[in-house]
Amino acid sequence: MATELEIRAHLDTMRSLPSRLGKLASSIGTTQWPGQPERLDLPSGMELTAQDRKDAEQRLKELEAIITGTNLTINESAKARLSLLTRMLLAFPAAGSFSEAAAAARSDVYDDALSDIPPWALNAAIKRWSRGEMPYDLNLGTVNFTFAPPPAILRKLAKHELRPFEDQAHRLRRLLKVVSIERAMDPTPIPQEVKSDDGKVVAISVRRM
Repeated sequence: MATELEIRAHLDTMRSLPSRLGKLASSIGTTQWPGQPERLDLPSGMELTAQDRKDAEQRLKELEAIITGTNLTINESAKARLSLLTRMLLAFPAAGSFSEAAAAARSDVYDDALSDIPPWALNAAIKRWSRGEMPYDLNLGTVNFTFAPPPAILRKLAKHELRPFEDQAHRLRRLLKVVSIERAMDPTPIPQEVKSDDGKVVAISVRRM
């Protein structure tokens, strides 16, 4: 398992798209023909080459691993989250009852709220709370950093950490759907691709309006 320093170093290199992919993703335009899905296109003189597509697909795969935490097994992720939450709850006093039943219920609520959050994002969110840092764009008002953060706020902080990578992934998914400007301006319907039950891509033709 990678160390925290290795994870941070990897995240730092993944916080923005490489210049070529970033330029392409920022140049996407749209074309809309009546009765057809919106088309994404690149301006004349720009194209998504085979190498660009390969790079975008690889980058997207790496981003999805960061966002979902699939570099760890389900059990490894669960253990890592439990360890982080246990340490946080021991370090911060909790409002309300201190009984064993209350502690168990509190742990269950945190687990439910954060079960899909990768451990690295949870760790970053806890550290942000420990430093008393609350991003202004979350609009959570006044918070009390003396106590452990409520599960909903901790989730918002973790999602804030994920946002740069989710935004990148969204931009790459759009980039991988582009067509040439010439095809975008041709009103002939573009066959839509769907996956069959066995996972194979099937082209579905679109009837002209």
